[in-house]
Order: sequence, then structure tokens, then C-alpha cells
Amino acid sequence: MRLSHLRTALLGATASLLLAVSASAGGTPENVILLIDPSDALSLYVGNYYKLARNIPDSNVFYIKSAAADFPAFSTNVLDAVLASLDQRSITDHADYMVLAPLDTTAISSASLVVDGCFPILNFSISSCYAMAFIRPEVLAGTLNQSAANRYFSTSDSAVYFDSSLSYLNGQISTLSTARRYFIGAMLGYTGDRGNTVPELLAMIDRSVAVDGSRPPGTFYFMNNTGDPVRNVRACGAQSPPFCNGPFPLYTTAANSIISRGGAAQVITSVLPDNRTDCLGIMTGTSLFDVAASGAVIRPGAFCDHLTSYGATFGDTSQSKVSLWIAAGASGSAGATEEPCNYTGKFPGARFHVFYYQGLSLGESYLRSIQFVPFQSLLYGDPLTRPFAYIPAVSHSAYPATPVSGNFVITPSATTGHPTAVINRYDLYVDGVFRALAGVGQSFNLNTTILDDGFHDVRVLAYDNSTVKSVGSVAGLLWTVNHGLGVTLVPATSSGDLAHLFSFSISATGGDVRELRLVQNGRVIAATTSTAGLSVFGQNLGAGNSDVHAEAVYTTNRVARSGPVRISVLPTGTPGAGPPLAFSYSKDLFTATNYIVELPASFDTAPASATYTLLSAPDLATLVNPGLTGPYRIIRPNAGATGSELITFRVTTPSGASNIATVTLNYTPPPPACTADWNTDGTLNSQDFFDFLNDFFANNADYNHSGSTNSQDFFDFLNDFFAGC
Repeated sequence: MRLSHLRTALLGATASLLLAVSASAGGTPENVILLIDPSDALSLYVGNYYKLARNIPDSNVFYIKSAAADFPAFSTNVLDAVLASLDQRSITDHADYMVLAPLDTTAISSASLVVDGCFPILNFSISSCYAMAFIRPEVLAGTLNQSAANRYFSTSDSAVYFDSSLSYLNGQISTLSTARRYFIGAMLGYTGDRGNTVPELLAMIDRSVAVDGSRPPGTFYFMNNTGDPVRNVRACGAQSPPFCNGPFPLYTTAANSIISRGGAAQVITSVLPDNRTDCLGIMTGTSLFDVAASGAVIRPGAFCDHLTSYGATFGDTSQSKVSLWIAAGASGSAGATEEPCNYTGKFPGARFHVFYYQGLSLGESYLRSIQFVPFQSLLYGDPLTRPFAYIPAVSHSAYPATPVSGNFVITPSATTGHPTAVINRYDLYVDGVFRALAGVGQSFNLNTTILDDGFHDVRVLAYDNSTVKSVGSVAGLLWTVNHGLGVTLVPATSSGDLAHLFSFSISATGGDVRELRLVQNGRVIAATTSTAGLSVFGQNLGAGNSDVHAEAVYTTNRVARSGPVRISVLPTGTPGAGPPLAFSYSKDLFTATNYIVELPASFDTAPASATYTLLSAPDLATLVNPGLTGPYRIIRPNAGATGSELITFRVTTPSGASNIATVTLNYTPPPPACTADWNTDGTLNSQDFFDFLNDFFANNADYNHSGSTNSQDFFDFLNDFFAGC
């Protein structure tokens, strides 16, 4: 076919594609970035549990301490590395949630960047630091005040899906310059004083997963606490009498909206819904509460909060904490990390429960209901919880037990129980990376030759056409062999405690092997150049269940991947007396971007007891935060760096010092841009055109980097597409 004919045919297909094009929506594990502190044993434990409970792809787990001394340092030392890692793993386009496994802090210093005449803003909540990632230039410039508008917030009851790649204005998707993008930031829990125990957090995760899509019966309770007028401002709104003795328009309007949609809601004059056993949600204003004494029973999936000054300030002893809601059975809460003053816009509004009942996730409902940028508000719990979503049931053609090669066809199907919506789109993800889109009745044609030989996490997502864009997914393992390579991983034992040494035998076939690696959730935890096998302690994996796999790196630079192996680590164990063992390995880095470079080692003492010392720093790269002493460094290769160089490190624990290990940094200039290869699968074909159209009509295709998506992007893409790569 001549190019002019192809151009005409593709342009003619645009009109029919308009019906099928839709942006991705949050709510599934594919949209979650899980941040685990590798030097914190409890962060590893809860992180491992959440990863498997939610079936989060390996590609979406980052091992990095999520906090910093202040917001400028956070921006440079942490956020830059996280955002760069999204690009490196090709998952930027669908990362909507930043979920933090437990940390030793809930807030970082705001560096006086935001001014408030009522009370100084001294810190930002850690979850909001991630939520503000896309507006950080404004935050760092000091141009925002305490009432800066959250532009995903809506004054209507409409439940509109969240997508971090889209900009919002007044609660609607917008391409105007005043629209803004966000992440949904959340912290799974805090395990310090007045926080939650690990069993409480694991139970919260379990009930949140179990309740998804179940549309449980029960009642949403809006508590008109007239005895505390300062904290009761959400009942009436700022325009109403301060004692709120009259009508309660905000609470009543929200309750009526839920009732009109078939749910149950009540406005009650009290602190808590005494002796009610069907609490799907509680919104109140009080400094102190006692759920058990009230006789209230909180149902799984519930979001409960209490407007007060120090609900998430765990160092304060004068007020009840958000952790008490989780201990009482809730799936989420929100509270202030310092005195916020009682601006209603700083707290989740009554419409939270209206959005939640319509099927938005807990995280979406929170961000959509909070009027101001949530500088001091910590979202606490599981933001993926969505009890009232009509989650599509997804299936696809079976994967064979034997390896496949070449093109592999996957035919998806899905159903929904939604009374008016229908399925209108399927997405294909491979190892966490979006690969293709298909309409109803279409199939995916996966080119397996671009994949490493071995086992791959392949997922199909199905979306409905409601305003919530409810999404369901199904995952499976696909075994591919196109290059004659293979690697197997066999554990000596698959269970033990934190002090147990887990040993693995690894064997590779098909070529000369340069390096064998043991990988957990995308990070190298051990490596060798021999065939003697690898061993790590339970402490290095973290307590709970987690999957590991082996990678063989060949002298040809090709890689083979084994299937995953499930390892179970009990949260107990007595350390021995042996010194740590550090592992050498190699890391490929493109120049001029930040990388999280792991420093793998094996030892049986608590991760917090280990100090990692860099004995030689890179010459062709910059250590972004040279003060780090944990099991990774953030390294930024210099522009134009080529070739390889070595850095060395040693690990010290109470049991002694390790050997000196080497990380070989292989610097590579970014590959020549073939910008028309829109889905970055290594080939230029019609799928790139369709994928570009999808993003274009979702206002997410700023092809010429002008700052907006418009017709010029379309024509510039067409020129490059037909010019070829």
C-alpha cells in the first residue's frame, strides 16, 4: 500500500476510534507504585504483604526511603529518583497512586514554603508530598497559600475517575493552563507510638481487598457534634452559624444524595453513631473518641475521620489518632500532621461518601472531596479500597504450559454487573508495562520476540464506560522462548524465619553467562558470576510472603528470567554471629537521569542495624545524596558519560564487616529517539498510530513538548510516523 493510501486509511479510522478511546483510570494494582523503606523491617513486612494482597506488579515496587529533611531535599533527593524510575521502567503513563509502606515519620518540613495567616505551616504530610509532585515548581517557588485549590475537587456529586496523566480543573478533565495534575498519595500505616500494630495493618489490608466490589449493606453516618462547634464546621459549612444549631446543608445534602442513589445515610446529633452496627462510614468533628465505648461497629471498607488538629500528629498525646479508626475496623482515614486551623477545605468533605458510594476508590474519593491542596492532611490506610465499584470480571484465552515464540494472540472478554454501563476497552500489560489497547471483540497480537526469554507477568484490564471507568484485571504467567535461553531457580527451602539462610541453586542454558542474579520485586538482592548458587537471609527479604526469581545475564547482553518462587519468612528469629556478605553485580544506566542503585548484601540482623559505606564514588556520575547510609544510592550519570566504571562498598552490622563488593556501572547514552514509536515496543507500526490517537483524544499527547496537546501535535506525529525510524 502506498503511504498516501495508508495515511488516508488511518485518518479515516479516527472517527470510529473516537467511540472506543478512553483514558486509563485508577483502582487496580497496575496503577499503584508501592514505596518500601529497605532499611526498615516493618516497612518490608507490611510492604511484602500489601504487594501480594493487591497483586501489584514487580515493576511497581520501589525500595527507597520515602522521606527527607524538608520538601526541597525531598524534591531533589527522593522525588526526582522516583519519577525517573517510573520512566526507566516505562510505567509513567499509568502510575496513579503513590502508596507508602510504614515509615518512621508521617511528615517532612515544609521549609516555610506555604504561608497561612491562621497558624504557620511547618510541615507537609508525607502522603501529600507525593500528591503534589506535579505542582512542586509552584510549591518550591512559594507562590501557593494555604487555600490553594485542589483542581480535582468537585462541588458537584459527579464521580469522575482519576488519572494522573490528565489535568483537572473544577473537578473535570481540562487542557486549560489553569488545570493541574496530581498523584493520589497515601500511607498504609504508622507503627510507632500511638500508631497501629503490624497485625492491625495486615487485617486492614485483608478486609479492604475482600470488600472490593461487594457493595456491602450498611449506613453512612454524618455526625452533627453540636458540643464541639470548632470541629463541627463540616456539618453546616463556613457560611452557617458557628454552633451549627440550624440546618446542616453539607451533611444533609450528602446524605440525601446517597439515599437518592439507593444507599443508606443518616445525619445524627452526637459524636459517634452509638450502638449502630452497620457503619459504612463515619464523618465527625471531635478531638477525642472511643469507638468501642460507643457500641458502634465499623464495617469493612469504611472510611472514618474526625476533624481535629492532631489526628495524624502521632507525637501528640492530647487527641485521638487516625490509627484508632483502623484498629476499630476501618479501611482508611485522614488527619492533620500539625495544627491546620479549622478550614473546611483542608479536610475531606461530606461528598467523600457520595463519590465512594458511586464506585470511586477510597483514594479517589478523598482527593475529589478535599477542596484545598492537602498540604497537612495525611491519607492513611488502603487507597485502593472500592467496595461500591462494579468491578468487571475479566478472562482471556488460556496460556499454554509450554513456551511460546513469535506472535502470540490473546483474546480478552469481560462482563460487568453495572446496571447501565458496558465494557468498552481492554488494555494489555506485560511485566507492568502497557503494551496495547483493544476494543470489544478484538484480540491482542503480542510480539514476544521483544521480550526476554523466560516467564512474564501478562495482564488484561477491562474498563466500563461509566464516569467512574471501573476497571478489572486478570493476571497470568506467559513463558516465552525466542533466543534459545533459559534459567531455573530452585530453593533449598521455601520457609523459615528472619535469621534463616535461604539458599538457591540457579542454572542457565543457551549461552555464556556473565552474571546470575536473585531478584525480588525488581531489585537485585544477590548476584554471582559462578554457578555455586546464592543465599540470603530472611531479614534481607523481609517478613511475610514474597516472590523471587532468577535472571541470567549473558555475554551477548541478553537476559533470561526464571519463573517466580514464593518464599515465606516468619517475623521471628535470633541473629547469629556471622558477618554480612556483600554481592557484586552490574547495573546499566542511561545518562543524565537519576537511578536507584541497590547495594545487595546478606545478613541476619535487623536491616536498621546495617551501615552501607561507599568506599569509592563514581567519577562519571554524581551521588545525589552522599549522606545515605542505607542499602542503595541515588546516582545520576553525567551527560555524555560512556563506558563502564566501578564503585565499591562494604556493609557493617553488629556481627562485623563484610567483604568489599563492586557495582559495575555501565553508562549508555539514551537510545536515538524514534518518537513515533509511541508505545516504545521497538517497532513502528499501526499500533503506534492507534496508541497515539488514544492519548491524543485523552489530551495526553504533547508530542512536540509545547506544554499542551493540540492539532499541531497530531500533524507532527504524522510527519514522523510516515517518515519512519
